[in-house]
Amino acid sequence: MTLIKNTKTKQIKNGPINNAVYIKILLMLLILLAPLFVMAKNIDLSTLPSRDSVQLTIYNSEDLTLVRETRQISIKKGQNQLQFSWANTQIDPTSVQVEFLSHPAEMYLSNTTFPHEKPQMLYWNIKSSLEALATVEISYFTSGISWQADYSGILAQSGKTMALDSFVTVTNHSGENYENAQVRLVIGQINLVERVNELVRQAGYKKDRLQERKRLEKEKMARKMMAKASGRYEMAAMPSAVMADSIMAEKEVTKDSLSEYYIFTIEGTETIPDQWAKRLRSSFAETIKIDTIYRYRPREYGNILARVLIFKNDKKSTLGEAPLPEGQIQIYQKNQQGSLTYIAGLPLKYTSIGDKVELNSGVDPEIYFQLVNLKNWHDNIWMHYRKGNLYRRIGDGHLQVDHNSTVAGWNEHRSYVQHLRNFTDKAIKVEIRRLIPGDALVKSHLEIKKHDFQTVDIHSILAVGDKQELEYEILTKKGRNAKQSQVIIQKL
Repeated sequence: MTLIKNTKTKQIKNGPINNAVYIKILLMLLILLAPLFVMAKNIDLSTLPSRDSVQLTIYNSEDLTLVRETRQISIKKGQNQLQFSWANTQIDPTSVQVEFLSHPAEMYLSNTTFPHEKPQMLYWNIKSSLEALATVEISYFTSGISWQADYSGILAQSGKTMALDSFVTVTNHSGENYENAQVRLVIGQINLVERVNELVRQAGYKKDRLQERKRLEKEKMARKMMAKASGRYEMAAMPSAVMADSIMAEKEVTKDSLSEYYIFTIEGTETIPDQWAKRLRSSFAETIKIDTIYRYRPREYGNILARVLIFKNDKKSTLGEAPLPEGQIQIYQKNQQGSLTYIAGLPLKYTSIGDKVELNSGVDPEIYFQLVNLKNWHDNIWMHYRKGNLYRRIGDGHLQVDHNSTVAGWNEHRSYVQHLRNFTDKAIKVEIRRLIPGDALVKSHLEIKKHDFQTVDIHSILAVGDKQELEYEILTKKGRNAKQSQVIIQKL
């Protein structure tokens, strides 16, 4: 022991220490230090060994990932100390929990300490009634791990079907390496923050405790949500986005619905180092039925005739196993030579099971479309004469020139023609939607339907090589002539 080393060579004031006195001092020291030796024997300070398994449940909406690790730890009888460090990571230390999976009746956590001299570290003080190799589960929340969906669609030459590849890319910026991790991906539209805010508001926490309470409630709800099990469907892994180029073995993905959430679990394990990403193929649908419609909707697509690809996320479309996460989709089409033509890169919105996906692929160069304003005119004009507060309509025989008069009401007429020509090798469907505000009347020989009180739809089908001219007139009542705010359709 350092405390008694080299004491024989030291001297005291009255002379050298004789052997008898030295022995007595040594015996007294041994007696005094004996309890400390016994205590030291029963206290084991251990750092965490390497993980036996790790599971990541990634919840993108809140930048939360629940990490569950299992480790084998040698526990001695009596008091033990276990050290856990989160230095240089985004781990939330207040969320760290430990649980004994083996010997739970003989081992328990007595308390947790945070040493001031060692920041970003804690000690678990564990009491055990036996000496054994224990399996413990350590769980915590971390930030900085995310995933993103993307898609690749290949239209058949006919345009009637499409093959769809779905991918997810997991990115790790948490500061921690996760080797051989089971990865679970949570998708859904519930806003966890809003639900937490409501719970906290109902509880009426004081301002100084509000943020801490919100954090605790969020993690409590997230733990409950992420603890759910999963179902199963086919998935194949694809090469890492920034790792090796080699093709990885085919895998499966499991899923389970939890309220408005779904959880995908990638079967097997994935190594996701810090600052790296990995791209995985999440599903493949070979023959999705596609409905192609050409739409003129300026408020949605701009002033173009947009080629819109429509399919449903259901079993009939060989989809419908789970929602489609929000992401980017790249669309290609097979041509007559058998190669692929790039169509467009588009955002794909989150799509629930049974909902439609509508993709604006832009202008089709083989469809001619032009909107022409043929003629504008006004009639049924009313003048307001301030002197006498009179209203007179122009053309009723009582018109007088009066500088104190103003136009009080009139009808505005606008005549349109929409030219269409189909140069493709198949018949097409066309939908024209016009917003007509105010008190209006639409006159035409066409079959026009009201979409809502200020919007009308004109539908048409163009055969191969067909040419059409869709004519209609819009009459809008202005000023005192206007009596209501809706559009009326008049068939000629």
